Amino acid sequence: MGKNVTIYDVAREAGVSLATVSRVINGSNVVKPGTRDRVMEAIQRLDFKPNQIARGLATSKTTTIAIVFPQSLFAHVKDMIGGIGDTSRRLDYNVSIYTTDEIGDGNPIETVIERVVKSRADGVILFNNEEIDQEIELVNKYKIPSVVIGSRVSSEYMGSIFVDSKKIAFEVVDEYLAKGKTDIVFVSPRQNLIKTEDFVAGIKEAYQKHGMTFDLESQMIHTSTHYEKSYPQFLEYFQSHRHDLVLTGYDKEAVAVVNAAVDNGIQVPDEMEVIGMMNTSYALICRPPLTSIHVPVYDMGALAVRLLTKILNEEEIDQKEVPVLHLLMPRGTTK
Repeated sequence: MGKNVTIYDVAREAGVSLATVSRVINGSNVVKPGTRDRVMEAIQRLDFKPNQIARGLATSKTTTIAIVFPQSLFAHVKDMIGGIGDTSRRLDYNVSIYTTDEIGDGNPIETVIERVVKSRADGVILFNNEEIDQEIELVNKYKIPSVVIGSRVSSEYMGSIFVDSKKIAFEVVDEYLAKGKTDIVFVSPRQNLIKTEDFVAGIKEAYQKHGMTFDLESQMIHTSTHYEKSYPQFLEYFQSHRHDLVLTGYDKEAVAVVNAAVDNGIQVPDEMEVIGMMNTSYALICRPPLTSIHVPVYDMGALAVRLLTKILNEEEIDQKEVPVLHLLMPRGTTK
């Protein structure tokens, strides 16, 4: 059995990190006696034979950070990757990118995380998406130091950088409802960097404050992250619909909404207002220019790397769940 057992199996069996197993193998005196005993028992029980790579894990880091995300989310995270790359270079870390879309048979997410493990990346950065819970479960299973961007979560080996999407939604919708503009819809793309559940919760809370109910069936629209699919969808939709306000989870979907509305003769913003999210280049090239909620995506990437390196180096951390501020950028799609 021993020849098939890896250091990852020992870490999982003993309930500790890879670094802890490696310290025990290398005879480090920083491991607590009880923890050392638990690791040694796992090694004996699994008949694990440490190899040179396992022995070197604690003293010879790969200085590599892995990034994992669905390819369909790339447009949402490209600026964050810039922040990750720049900060990683300053801290002398390399960056490897893994995507979880269509990787043949089996579970693509599990396959990707296994590749990350085998690459011996020091840590991993994940982006909020529809499969984030499974990704978190897998990195926790292998006790890989990690940071999640876009979802509030933390554990012994995990931290997060996030924006308070519930607060964003509440503030915007509350302001419109106070002005008597109650016909509001939310456009949610298939993959989203913000936590959709929290955004919807903020909308609902604002409606409740004003004694009304937000109807998910009629006031929430699901769409593709691809413009060539979302635009035709909205072109047909706005033949028979118009609203006081359309909120979108990302700027690209907002551009599809604006273009489809205008092509149906709807005056934006006089007859319908539109607000995007993230304040990307899509907001600037939109006609009229798109009002968007600015989220400091580049800084979130940079903060994620700094938090991850603190976890890796066991530095003191004030908080593992780090919120970032947002700002509404009014432009031509709102009054």
